[in-house]
Order: sequence, then C-alpha cells, then structure tokens
Amino acid sequence: MRARDGVARAVDWRLYYVTDTALSGGPDRVAPIVEQAVLGGAGVVQVRDKHLDDDAFAELTRSVMLAVERAFDATGRRAAIFVNDRLSVAERFGLHLHQGQSDGDIRATRDLLGEDSLIGLSISTVTQLLTELADPTADVLGLSPIWATPTKTDTDAALGLDGARGLIALNGGHCPTVGIGGINASNARDVIDTGVDGICVVSAIATAPDPRAAAAELLSIWSTR
Repeated sequence: MRARDGVARAVDWRLYYVTDTALSGGPDRVAPIVEQAVLGGAGVVQVRDKHLDDDAFAELTRSVMLAVERAFDATGRRAAIFVNDRLSVAERFGLHLHQGQSDGDIRATRDLLGEDSLIGLSISTVTQLLTELADPTADVLGLSPIWATPTKTDTDAALGLDGARGLIALNGGHCPTVGIGGINASNARDVIDTGVDGICVVSAIATAPDPRAAAAELLSIWSTR
C-alpha cells in the first residue's frame, strides 16, 4: 500500500535538500539554512541527524517545520518535509519518512503512518528495487549513492550514472526517483539527464556561502536541460 493518490504528485521533487547538523555549523544553524534553501526553490527537505537523541531530534525537526512555514509565508510554495529514520518523530508531527534498507520493515512503517504520509526508500541495487516492486510500498526511491560522498559513508558502492539509468529503467515510472550522493552544481545536469525526478544535495547547500543562491542555481539547471 502506498500513500493515497495525489500526495506524491503534489511534491516538487526537483530539488531535495538533506540537512547535516555538523556541516550547517550546529543545531541552531540547521533551520536558518533550511529556510534559505526553500526560499531558493527546494521543494523537499529531509531532516537527518544520526547522533541526536530523540528529544533533541524532535526539537530540531520542530525548528525545521517552522522554517519551512516561514518560507511558505514568503513565497506561497510549500516544501514537503521528510524525517530520516525516526519513525516516532514522523508519526508525532505528521511528517513524511525516509528509511534505508536496514531501518525496519517498510510495510510496518506504512501501517503506522497510514495513507497521508509519504515513505521514501533508499535503493542501491537491482535486488533491492525488485524486492520493492514485488510489493510496492514506497512513494519515492532514493537512488544512493550516485557518487561516493564524505557526508554519508554507510552506503553501498557508488551507482554511477549508468547504474542510476538502469534502476530508473527498471522502475519504469512506478514512483518518483531521486538521486543522492556527491551531487553539486557542476555535475547535477548529468544526474538529471539519467531521468531522475529530483536531485538530493547536502553539502552543496549546507556549506554554501549563500544557501538561497545555491538552491536557486541547482533548481535552474532543470530549466536548461
């Protein structure tokens, strides 16, 4: 079972920003960067921190929610918010969830979140994708990693552009796909050309001198394909 019709289609997947507390300069800097990223055009934000305890992570998530709301007030565009792995936080705040292959049974996740929340699933191999397609539950697939990246080291071997194309062809449009891993303004066009529905970035926005301008530049690549 997937989310109800229309929930995934309402999301602008083209630019997906994944937070990194350390790269942002600490927990207090995460929300301000998120706000600038959304003002610059990010349509999705994923709150990710593997080190904070659940209470601190919940507070971080709350601050991100407020930042996204401020950006909505300024632009009229609402970004979708995903929580990485912390199912209890996603359930508490009514947010979407992204989970990896080792983060539990996706069908149990769906049972808890219901049909109003989206579930993202990391996909790194053909076998993982075939397993998901045999009993479709995820609403968006994170093809990971496109290239190796220091911001996430617990990953399978890099897919490369050809590997991403193969997974996208096998997916056959069943649900949106987003690429993540080593993507920045200099190589984003190559990733977009594989046929993904979105690009996920971390350091390309988190460490940028001007996160809003960085987000706007990345989004603009879609219009110059």
